[in-house]
Amino acid sequence: MEYHHQLKIQRACSYLQFSDLKIKEIAYRLGYFDPFHFSKSFKKETSLTPKEYRHKYNP
Repeated sequence: MEYHHQLKIQRACSYLQFSDLKIKEIAYRLGYFDPFHFSKSFKKETSLTPKEYRHKYNP
């Protein structure tokens, strides 16, 4: 289960770096029905919010 979660976060990182999808759209694509839950899970794994991650790695 943990491995599956890490794969979701890795895919989210790819979407954030290489697409212009909104964070809400990324959350839905990854199976999160609540964007806030997605953001919380993402921050727990990466220590950054999705928005912060996008700004840091996508200049």
